[in-house]
Amino acid sequence: MPLTSFGDLLDEQLTDPKVAQLYEQECRRLDAAVAVSRAREQAHLTQEQLAERSGLSRNTIIRIERGNTNPSMKTLDRIARAMGKQVHLSIG
Repeated sequence: MPLTSFGDLLDEQLTDPKVAQLYEQECRRLDAAVAVSRAREQAHLTQEQLAERSGLSRNTIIRIERGNTNPSMKTLDRIARAMGKQVHLSIG
């Protein structure tokens, strides 16, 4: 029996609209996690420092960076401002 690559399996699964929607939601959550984590590290801030500056709890920062929550634009804006940055939205 031939092996199926992950890409082929994913492509097959994404033909289901419900699976595609869940996949897109997960991608957005993980994009936010990576963006916040990278920006914080580039700003040379600990999670605790970012939490203090943004007025959010450290647990909130941790959940966002782990991809365990889908942060609102308001929350992302608070985090960005705490680092002297701005959130940019792209619709494509």
